[in-house]
Amino acid sequence: MFDLIPLIKTIGYLGIFGIVFAESGLFIGFFLPGDSLIFTAGFLASQGFLNIWNLVFLIFIGAVIGDSFGYAFGKKVGPMIFKREDSFLFHKDNLNKAKVFYEKYGGKAIILARFMPGIRTFAPILAGVGRMHYSKFLSFNIIGGALWGIGLPLLGYYLGNVVPNIDRYIVLIVLFIIFISVSPMIWHILKDKNARGRILNALRAKTKYAGKLIVFNWKMNPETLESAIDMAKKGDHKNIVIVPPFVFIEEIGKIIKKAKLGAQDLFYKDAGGGSFTGEISASELINLGVKYVIVGHSERRAMGESNEIISSKIKTALDNGLIPILCVGESLEQRNAGKTNEIIQFQLSTALSNLKLITSNFQLIIAYEPIWAIGTGNNCSPEDALKMIEFIKNTLLTFNFKLPTKILYGGSVNPENINDFLKYKEIDGVLVGGASLNPELFF
Repeated sequence: MFDLIPLIKTIGYLGIFGIVFAESGLFIGFFLPGDSLIFTAGFLASQGFLNIWNLVFLIFIGAVIGDSFGYAFGKKVGPMIFKREDSFLFHKDNLNKAKVFYEKYGGKAIILARFMPGIRTFAPILAGVGRMHYSKFLSFNIIGGALWGIGLPLLGYYLGNVVPNIDRYIVLIVLFIIFISVSPMIWHILKDKNARGRILNALRAKTKYAGKLIVFNWKMNPETLESAIDMAKKGDHKNIVIVPPFVFIEEIGKIIKKAKLGAQDLFYKDAGGGSFTGEISASELINLGVKYVIVGHSERRAMGESNEIISSKIKTALDNGLIPILCVGESLEQRNAGKTNEIIQFQLSTALSNLKLITSNFQLIIAYEPIWAIGTGNNCSPEDALKMIEFIKNTLLTFNFKLPTKILYGGSVNPENINDFLKYKEIDGVLVGGASLNPELFF
């Protein structure tokens, strides 16, 4: 923005014409400078760098021809443009905003849009899509082109002539023009509850879980790849580990850009292949881009998985460079019998028994998941979870366990209570089960 003056001096009349043309009617031109460019060009004309009448003529012609090109493009492409996928230069949101604006103001939108960045580019395209009669479109186009393409440069030219030392204030004036240009969009955001929500959610997503690890365990869900891809896109944020069923891992790995990929289990032997029907090896997971693997989940323990098998799985994961998420937790009967600490200590000692020779170059995650709090309605309070996590950390110290370890909580975590657990610095994150099937509610 602050380089507009040297830019204009470099590109000259033809460069200004080209930018105005592209910004007026090429859907890839929405990011180019418009209002600030032609105002600054008018100011430079007042300083003798450009001829004002040649300038306004070229800007006016570029604006009118650009809009006409956009109209012709929209008429040729038709409604199919709304099915176009987003890309680096094309964003459907800009098109939809222009569509709403066009539907509200009709033909007058061609004039009004001249003063609204983004919408200015797409309004003539939509007029073509809607097959507005060209003579009617052209009249609106000429009026808007004159008001914008002649008015703004003349304003810059006038101020440059009447305000002493205006070059000292040109940056502030350009900033003011940009603010005026985007103010309708700001007003729309302030007025539109959904738009405000999207922006706030985006801001929260960047800071909400900073320094914490959120593991989304989808379990045996969903039923279709289409649903899995949709869920992955909604949950693709930093500090998130997405753990889909095996059948979706490869496709999900291609979709996510910010989140990490996890697996729900692995074979306990360090085997790259062999006669192990129904199993999946650590190397196979790594080849699919998996970084984390859940081991010893209560649901697998309930199906007969022993502490010895869990111990072997953890060692296999670490030996192959995977980060295991070891789940430990007590049943309701064990809790009522006052055996919680005893059970957790036993699960930890057996699970970690094979790790004496493991070096600190590896990382382990432990998730405390009280079985009695999973889907039972008997929620574990954040304070109780904190006590157990502190107990787990102290237990590791008694084992002289030196592997870098994060401790998570997992037990009916949902969007309503997640922050109640994460507010404690001792809780390094959460393991989310059923609620992870609606990831958008967490952001």
